[in-house]
Amino acid sequence: MKTVAIVYKTSSNMNAMNFVKSNLEGIFEDFVRFYNVHLEEYPENSVLHADAYLVSGDDLYEQLKERVDNFSMVVKMERSPNVRALKSISEIPSGTKVLLVNDSYDTALSTAYSFYEMGVSHINFVPFDNSLDHTGIYDDITIAVTPNEPELVPEHISEVIDIGYRVVSFDTVVKLKQLLDLEAERINRNIFRYLHTVVESATSFYSNFIYDYLKSEMIKRIVDGSAIGTILVDALFEPVYANAKACSIFGVSDKTELNLSDNLPPDIISSPDVSGAKVTINLNNYILNKYTITLMDEKAGYYMTLQDERDTAPLSHSLKEKGYVANYQFSDIIYRASCMEKVISTAKRIAGTDLTVLIRGESGTGKEMIAQSIHNYSDRSTFPFVAVNCAALPETLLESELFGYEAGSFTGARSKGKAGLFEQAHRGTIFLDEIGDISPKLQSRLLRTIQEMQVMRIGSDKVINIDVRIIAATNKNLEAEIAKGSFRSDLFFRLNVLPISVPPLRERKEDIPALLKSFLGPDYKNVSPHEKTLMMKYDWPGNVRELRNTAVYYKSLSELPEYLVNIENARSEQEQTETQKQDSYSGQAASHAEIPSYTGEVPVRSGIFNPPEPKRYTIRRLSFTEDELKQKVLSLIYDNSAPAHGVGRTVLVQILKSSGVNISDGKLREILSALSSDGLIQIGRGRFGTRITEMGIDRLKR
Repeated sequence: MKTVAIVYKTSSNMNAMNFVKSNLEGIFEDFVRFYNVHLEEYPENSVLHADAYLVSGDDLYEQLKERVDNFSMVVKMERSPNVRALKSISEIPSGTKVLLVNDSYDTALSTAYSFYEMGVSHINFVPFDNSLDHTGIYDDITIAVTPNEPELVPEHISEVIDIGYRVVSFDTVVKLKQLLDLEAERINRNIFRYLHTVVESATSFYSNFIYDYLKSEMIKRIVDGSAIGTILVDALFEPVYANAKACSIFGVSDKTELNLSDNLPPDIISSPDVSGAKVTINLNNYILNKYTITLMDEKAGYYMTLQDERDTAPLSHSLKEKGYVANYQFSDIIYRASCMEKVISTAKRIAGTDLTVLIRGESGTGKEMIAQSIHNYSDRSTFPFVAVNCAALPETLLESELFGYEAGSFTGARSKGKAGLFEQAHRGTIFLDEIGDISPKLQSRLLRTIQEMQVMRIGSDKVINIDVRIIAATNKNLEAEIAKGSFRSDLFFRLNVLPISVPPLRERKEDIPALLKSFLGPDYKNVSPHEKTLMMKYDWPGNVRELRNTAVYYKSLSELPEYLVNIENARSEQEQTETQKQDSYSGQAASHAEIPSYTGEVPVRSGIFNPPEPKRYTIRRLSFTEDELKQKVLSLIYDNSAPAHGVGRTVLVQILKSSGVNISDGKLREILSALSSDGLIQIGRGRFGTRITEMGIDRLKR
């Protein structure tokens, strides 16, 4: 997750600062963490650490010089009124003098300039200077416009138009997105929606953003669907663009992670043009072409393509036309879990033999990928790989497909007969998927074929010798099928010579991020931390196949399927039900009350202008200490604060009592005083209420 510091001089207007922070969080969601910085409260020699810095005023640049490592990551934060504000201003009669009131004269003047730049010239704005209010220079003005600061308007003003806080300008949002190199689909969607809610004079930012987005989408749809890896680099060989296939070849999720110098031979890096060069990347062979791109007579960069050598090499026996080719190798199997590492290691050793293999595992775990990889890793790799799904064909058709038939042996038979799949797999491998679903009759024929390595076509009396390696797979419990009498035990022992068991995805959740990264390619960076958490919680009954389908859904719609989004709500309801069943708590002393345990999850915001949603808590029944009680009160203040107001002490007492914590007003005062002394909260009068500070938020997140 990226981090952005919003830099202010002081903390004099926390309401406006929290509004800006919430405004940005609504656009960038949980891809970026924003936090406010008040320079006057930081030690002089302290250094700020963030991926980017938003500066609220020109006078702060000088103060930031010694506080940030990379000054190029500093962006001036401009503010703009929203569309509703412009509508309110436009309804003021022409020629009217209007007092513009903000928290300072400079910000009022800046707001006035913003309206003038937008073409609002029919009224005369007078920026308000509080130090001059007593002079009477504003006495003839009866209308005031203020961005959410009505309490600062002089009392004699009869009409106050509150246009709300100014929002972050559109060009600032786009600059920040580009600076952080964020291309998440949801962020682009939010910015596109934001475009229609903010008014600015620089309309070129609107069109440039839309044009760039349309061009990038066109390139992505055309090039990313290609089976050829495409890379564009500048003259210094720094990546400018890489399609999904290229990222997959190098095992990265984004062009920024590409390190071509470490993966390509030096002569290819230094050569201006390369045609048909053979390179090895991550144990796979590719054919590389490289072309120089020039601007007039100046070298601008290079364009490269990478194609799998298997796709370019001619195949003997017309295997490719028949589809009798194994497309996967062990290097194509993506895993991080130690249990899968053991499976791959075992399969590689098995590949060096000619013995029969039985691959067992749930549907969707990748059994056929293991079978194809064994074939390609063996001495039979240049010969046919014939796969047949035993559950997909009726008994009579499956028999004729497996063993072949002679001419005229049954109605509809070919006039010249047909060789069976065992014959066509000669010297290669036959993969019998869903072997547990074949009929008892076929089990008998298959047993003899495995024993003798001979087949007899239907309608023939001649035996044909074959040289075939057999790999079978099933998602059934064959031992249970033997006990029921539906599977022959002697066939089972013939098949189960070298067994491999592929674990389900729920038992190797370490593989989920790596698999998702491969399936999504560059779109992986669009997945928010919260969405990743949801996927890690899910049990994936459809295993890797279901995860792949989810990735396709996400690439198409930029969101997770509804059943995944709802998994957290379902679990929360279940936990709440369990808690209610166990809740016999009748009120204990405050030092032994009940406390929610903080989960540290970042809330997902669905709208740009929605206030931050409260953090989620999992309620557990525990006794707690004085410090734990302070933590509970701090979390409640956070949950019930908003940019426009804090939370009162009376409300806190009621919330605590409703959760079974009986605490006196005096005890709460003592706790609030301690939290305030530690700098974790601010206590004010009236609507200000009690609010959590940035330090307090950081304390909760530990």
